[in-house]
Amino acid sequence: MSRATGIACTLAIVLVTTLTPAQSVASAVDATDVTITCGDGDAMTGTVTLNTLLALAQEVQTMTGCALSQDPSVAVSSTDQTGWTVYDYNPSGQAIAPRKSPASMPATTSGNATTFAFKPQIFTALLTTTDRNLTGDLTTKTLSATVNLSGNAAGTFRYQPFGCGPGVPGFVRFYFTSARASGSSDPAPGTPVKGGLPPAGFYTQFWWSNPMRVDLINGTQGPDPLVVQMNNVTQWSDWDGKPAADPLVTDQFLTAIANVKSIGFSFGGGCFFENGVTFDYPIGTPPPYELFTSTFDEL
Repeated sequence: MSRATGIACTLAIVLVTTLTPAQSVASAVDATDVTITCGDGDAMTGTVTLNTLLALAQEVQTMTGCALSQDPSVAVSSTDQTGWTVYDYNPSGQAIAPRKSPASMPATTSGNATTFAFKPQIFTALLTTTDRNLTGDLTTKTLSATVNLSGNAAGTFRYQPFGCGPGVPGFVRFYFTSARASGSSDPAPGTPVKGGLPPAGFYTQFWWSNPMRVDLINGTQGPDPLVVQMNNVTQWSDWDGKPAADPLVTDQFLTAIANVKSIGFSFGGGCFFENGVTFDYPIGTPPPYELFTSTFDEL
């Protein structure tokens, strides 16, 4: 049996034994998309309930060279590994999906500058890439970016409220993932994943620059610089809010920056880093659309 076939069987067993019918799963609050990736490039994505996430994680741990992630950006196919992808929240605010088709207004890249338009009433969560030239071992790298906002000076930014705020209208910061980071599942200071504690290493797969960010204040703004050293443990925190300097997660952070799977920008506001940002357009617009343009370099 090939590894790809093994992945398919593993997910199929879990899906058959743990999920409700497809229509129910799509709308279930406790349903989440997961991706299994393996070192030889094989990957498969499926939907599982959060209270069975631990069981699936334990199954994947028996598959040599494979890892489980809930970050959709690790599931980019082998035919789309050089571009940048925008991820938006669905109307329920329970899941994010990539802009893939031309009609979805995907990001466009020219040189090292990438641009996308904010959609009305849609909260944008991520702008990331899995480009092999920008991922892998980034231990000695410094991330350097500029952020420009343009297109509709009369509108205002707003983040998706998840029970805290108000703060600035929104912000953007660096973000990266690593499927190889592993560590404890200590839940403090955040709330554990619904249905119980997450599998070991879940929190330390996801990292955000903290406190470095760019506040999204005006429709016409920038260029605003954003610079962060990858190996500076005082500049990053994980999914649960733990700083990389915390001895509980420092080793996992060092593993993560040496095995980056996806990297880019995360949009949020209030207490959260990835709750999404939208642009409230004046009556009669768009067009023109509000545009986010960023350069991205690794020095």
